[in-house]
Amino acid sequence: MKLFQLTLRTLLVRKAWVVALFCVGLLPFLLPILVPSEFALGLIEPARAQAAWVLLWLVTTFWLFGQAARQGDQNVKSGLGTYFHSMGLGSVRQLCQVWLAHAVILVPLVLLAILVCCLGAAPDENVGSWILTNLQYGVLFLVVTLPLMMLATALGSRFGTLIGYLVTVGITFYGLYGVGYLEVATKVESNGLIRLVYAISPQYHLADLTEQLVFQMGALKFTLFLNILVYLGGLSLITSASSFLAHRTTAKA
Repeated sequence: MKLFQLTLRTLLVRKAWVVALFCVGLLPFLLPILVPSEFALGLIEPARAQAAWVLLWLVTTFWLFGQAARQGDQNVKSGLGTYFHSMGLGSVRQLCQVWLAHAVILVPLVLLAILVCCLGAAPDENVGSWILTNLQYGVLFLVVTLPLMMLATALGSRFGTLIGYLVTVGITFYGLYGVGYLEVATKVESNGLIRLVYAISPQYHLADLTEQLVFQMGALKFTLFLNILVYLGGLSLITSASSFLAHRTTAKA
């Protein structure tokens, strides 16, 4: 696990994780109080929950995906990938260890967002349902972001930091927001191509339960949650398999 330890130490030494902790752990308490008090009655807690999860999405997408792509690129350019390969650590194992180091950073951030929502934004009633909603959100969030983080590392190793980062961010935001516009297009026009593209598009927006929290709609029913989990789990397997194929450890494919 030497590559895992080296990657994790690199992430910790860069100190950017302090900013991530501040964004997810403290900003949700600071941002809502900027709203004038006469408009904030009863809105502080939902706004706090919304801020916690939105900031987590932003930190993960704009920071961790970038770090993952950068690490994949640097391992190839510095010869570190070649060195570990010569030590018997294959491409898949190297990718898994780099990914695991980033996962060690991401999982505590998810737990922190859940903690912020449970301690600082929970309603007076139906607390159990509120906690369950946050736990469901955390599980779905990880099922989506962990494989995408692996993809960023793999694409970074093959095409460089910028391409690996931009492609991964593009896929993420397309799955979160772009498919919504595509869904509207399928209802307006009966175009077979548009319907096909929509059908094969990643529906990452299913993992976004922010609305459930803001409007206190309660936890997802178990059957619905399980269906979403199975679907997103299938996408994660496809993304992970693609990452294994795309990742490389040397400068030449």
